[in-house]
Amino acid sequence: MKIFHFALLGFGMIAVAESNFLVMPPPQSISTSGPPLDLSPDFRFFVPDHLGFSSERLQKALGRYNGIVSNFFASSDVLSPKGLALDGLQLEVKSADETLNAETRYDYTLSVEPRRGRAVATAHSIYGAIYAIETLLQLVRVEGGRVVLLHSRIEIADAPDYAWRGLMIDSGRRFFPVALVENLLDTMVATKLNVLHLHASDMCRFGVQSNVYPNLTDSLTGIMGGFYSQQDIANLIEYAGERGIRVVPEFDVPGHSRGLLPIVSQGVQFCTQDGHQNQIYGDPNNSTYNAVTKLLKEMAGLFTDDVFNIGCDETSAVGPCTINSTFALERALLQFIQNELGKTPEGWEEVLFDAGAATMTTIVDAWSRHNPGEIISQGRRAVNSAAAHFYFTTPAPGGPSGWAPCWYDISTGLNASQVPMLLGGEMSMWSDTYCYIEQCGAFQGPPPVASVLFSPEYDTEFSESIGGMIWPRGYVAAASFWNYNASVNPASPEFVSAVWQLNDQLAARGALVCPSNCSCDQLSACGTPYIKAAPPTAGTPLYAQPCVEPAVSSQQWTLNADGTIGLAANASLCASGFNNTHPVTLEVCGASSNAFKLTPKANLVTADNQCLDLTEANMQIGLYECGSGQNLNQLNQEWVVGNGMIVSLFNGYCVTAVSNSAASQA
Repeated sequence: MKIFHFALLGFGMIAVAESNFLVMPPPQSISTSGPPLDLSPDFRFFVPDHLGFSSERLQKALGRYNGIVSNFFASSDVLSPKGLALDGLQLEVKSADETLNAETRYDYTLSVEPRRGRAVATAHSIYGAIYAIETLLQLVRVEGGRVVLLHSRIEIADAPDYAWRGLMIDSGRRFFPVALVENLLDTMVATKLNVLHLHASDMCRFGVQSNVYPNLTDSLTGIMGGFYSQQDIANLIEYAGERGIRVVPEFDVPGHSRGLLPIVSQGVQFCTQDGHQNQIYGDPNNSTYNAVTKLLKEMAGLFTDDVFNIGCDETSAVGPCTINSTFALERALLQFIQNELGKTPEGWEEVLFDAGAATMTTIVDAWSRHNPGEIISQGRRAVNSAAAHFYFTTPAPGGPSGWAPCWYDISTGLNASQVPMLLGGEMSMWSDTYCYIEQCGAFQGPPPVASVLFSPEYDTEFSESIGGMIWPRGYVAAASFWNYNASVNPASPEFVSAVWQLNDQLAARGALVCPSNCSCDQLSACGTPYIKAAPPTAGTPLYAQPCVEPAVSSQQWTLNADGTIGLAANASLCASGFNNTHPVTLEVCGASSNAFKLTPKANLVTADNQCLDLTEANMQIGLYECGSGQNLNQLNQEWVVGNGMIVSLFNGYCVTAVSNSAASQA
C-alpha cells in the first residue's frame, strides 16, 4: 500500500511522498515517521573529535555541504525555528583512508531522532559519509518560511548493489571544458555515481597533452580548440576523488584513432591513405605499436586509477589491416597495459567478440550486440553499457516516457553465480551529434544536428546542452545501478515527483540539467535555443553555417516578389553584393539589392549571370559567375529554398547572417 504523510504545521500543509521515493536513488532500507523537523540556523555537518583522525577530503566536503545549508538560511524570508530544532549531522566514520578503487565501501546509515537534537550517520569510509550527507540534503525542504527535514524520525541503511556506477563522456569528438566536467562530477556524487569514464581520444582529437608527442595537441586551435593539459588531468582526478569518484581514461585504438594523425611522422601507420583515415595498422615492423605504447605509458602515468581503457571497438578489415593484424595489435597493447603498466585493461565488447583479443583480466563493456552474460560466460568481468537503455546520444522526451528505458535491471539474464562478475552499469554521453562535420571528416555525410555547437565559442551553450541531455534521465540510470527494484514503476506519481524534486534541488545548487517538466535536445531547452543570437543589422555578412532547429532569425529568409532576398525578421534588410566578390552583406533594401531567379539547376542567378556562391575555404556567401563562366555544374552554387531557409547542396549548411567574430570560427 502506498502511504502519504501529511503534516500540519503553523506555516501550512506539507505533502510528503511515499518514503521509498524521498531519496534518489531509493535506499536499500528507509523508515520515516513524525512531522517535519526544523533545522537550526547553526546546523552543521561534523566529525566528532573523539574519532581522532583527519581526512583532508572529508574536511573539504564538510565545508562544501555546510555552505549549502547556510544558503538555505540566506533568504530574509526564513524564520527562526520555534521549539525543537536539529543542530547537526554527526558523522561516525570508521576509516580516514582516501583510497578509491573497486573495493571502496560506500555504505552508510542515517538516523534522526528529535530528542537527541542531532542526526547521526555511520560509514566505513569517508565516501560513505559523503553519501549520507547527500541523502540528508535530499530530505530538506525550504517551505513556508522554515528550513525543515520532511520527518522528525528517519532511519536509513543503504549500500550499493554494484561497485561500478559510471558515466562516460566523449571528449574525443567535441571537447568537454573543465568547468563542464566539474559540474557533471558534482551531479554524479549527488546521485551516487562513482566512475567517470573519460573517453579522451576519437575522431576529432587526442584530447590530453603529451610531452612525448607535443604535436598531438599543437593543431587543436580555432574551431578544433580544446584539450586537457596534464595539470588539468591532475586537477580533475583530485576534484573527482574529493567526491568519491574514480576517473577511468579511454584512449581508443586501433579504430576511432583519427586523433593520432599528427604523429604519423613518429611511426603510427593507418589502414588507408585517403582523407578519411581513422584506424591504425599493426604493421609487422611494430612501428605503430612502438609509437602507441610510448604514448600510453605517458598517459598511464597521469591517471591514477587501476583501470585503463583502450576501446578496441568498431574496427574493420581494410587495406593492409586484417582481422589477424588487428588481433595482434590489440592483444599486444592489452598485454602491455597489464604486464608493463601494471593496470587492468578494459575495452568495448568488440575486444572480446570481434578480434577476440581480450586477455582474461580485461574488463569488457557490453553495449550493442552482446550482453553481460555472454561476456561472463567466457570468464571476463563485465560492465553493462547497453545502448538501448543507457546511451544518451539522442534526446528523449522529458518525463517518464524519456527516462523509463533507464530503469532497467542490469543483471538481466544472469544467474546467481554470474552476478559477482558484473561490476555494474554505465551511461554514455557521446558527442557524435556535435561534430562540425560528420565524424570530423572520417566519414561523409551531412553536418550533424548540433554541429553549430562544436566551436569553443559556444562552450557555455554546449555545456548547457550536455547537462540537459544527461539529466534528469541520468538520475534514473544511477538508481538502476544502485538499487534496482522490479516492482517499482518509473512512471508512478511518487517516482516522477521524486525525480523532479531532485532535479530542482540540484539545479538550485548549480547543476546543468534539463528543467523539470519539459524536454531538451542538443540545441534547445523547453523549446528555447541555447544560442541567443543578436539580431542581424545592416552590414552583417552572409556565411554558410550549420542549420539550427528550431529556426533562428539569422537563417530565415523571404524570396520577395521582385527577386530580392530579404531577412524575414526585418523586411527592410536585403542581400546585397557586387559581381565576383565575397561576402554578400545585408543592406537596406533598395537599388543596391540583388534580384535573383531560382533556376531548374537550383542556382540563384542575377540578371548579370552571377550565382549565389559558397566559398569552401571560409564558408563566405558571395556572387560569382555561374559555372565559373564555363557552364559547369557546381554544387557550391546550388541551393534548396524552402521553409524560410536557403540550404547549400554542397554541404547542407544554411545561409546565415552572422557577426564577423562568429563567422571566423566557421
